[in-house]
Amino acid sequence: KSEQSLNKFSTYIVRYGNRKHIICPAWLEINDLMKNPFKNTAFLFGITKYQKLPEDTGTEILLSGRSNAGKSSALNALTKNKKLARISKTPGRTTEINFFEVEEGFKFLDLPGYGFAKSGHSRRKDWGPLLGEYFEKRQSLKVVVVFMDIRHPLKPIDLEMIELCENFDVPFIPVLTKSDKVSNNVCASTQQKVLKETNAPHVIAISALKGTNCEKLGKILLKYVDG
Repeated sequence: KSEQSLNKFSTYIVRYGNRKHIICPAWLEINDLMKNPFKNTAFLFGITKYQKLPEDTGTEILLSGRSNAGKSSALNALTKNKKLARISKTPGRTTEINFFEVEEGFKFLDLPGYGFAKSGHSRRKDWGPLLGEYFEKRQSLKVVVVFMDIRHPLKPIDLEMIELCENFDVPFIPVLTKSDKVSNNVCASTQQKVLKETNAPHVIAISALKGTNCEKLGKILLKYVDG
């Protein structure tokens, strides 16, 4: 272990013609993390009961949205890891609240998509009570991201999530996905509509496909991380 540590922080001299370059693997890793702070995000586990939650410390950011809203694609684009969150061809397939660790003391919680699952009602019984208790008791919950397809924003179930946030004084960020599917004018007008109807401090339109505003979303999320 000490050898690995030593190698990681050792410097190496590489020659290019008459020039010498000093390279340190640790510097390269730090540089990568500065470019993408979510680079090392990894799946931890999934739960359906409050008692299974880990210790209530650090920062937890809840990711919510209707099935087919592009939540998994957005998470993959944010972390630049296409394999992190499974994108199912069967909307609503995920039934657990999945934990992803961004770094020590900072986690994403991926809420099951709601709306399209064939057995969605019965599955929602599993994690519905957990969610209420989570909002009421969890001190590490800092903000909720509400992902919505920009073509179909503010559906009743989205408004229920926003109302839940307001009832427990939890900040929320509406994120409009699939912005590449609409014109710039429609994108701007939809953002204004959502901003007006939710009174949210931020409304962001992103495209996971093109990477539009994913970095901007990341910077906003990092402001909620306990330092």
